[in-house]
Amino acid sequence: MVRMRDLRRWVIAAVLALGACTGAAFGADLILGDPGTLVPSAAPGLLGPITELGRTGWNCAPERAARARTASDAGLPQN
Repeated sequence: MVRMRDLRRWVIAAVLALGACTGAAFGADLILGDPGTLVPSAAPGLLGPITELGRTGWNCAPERAARARTASDAGLPQN
């Protein structure tokens, strides 16, 4: 004969299993839901394309130093 304590344990286990399945289904629906809601990543608009001449539109000291032909032209500190 099944005792009341054993019956209670089975009912609690069933409720927890049903809750876990419901949570998993809800989570899967959030992840795999409408693919139109996801926005693909895009390249940031801050930097221009980097070519062999450097970044287009940038004329800062690090870029000028990077384009220098020699280390002395780059304005690097001398030891």
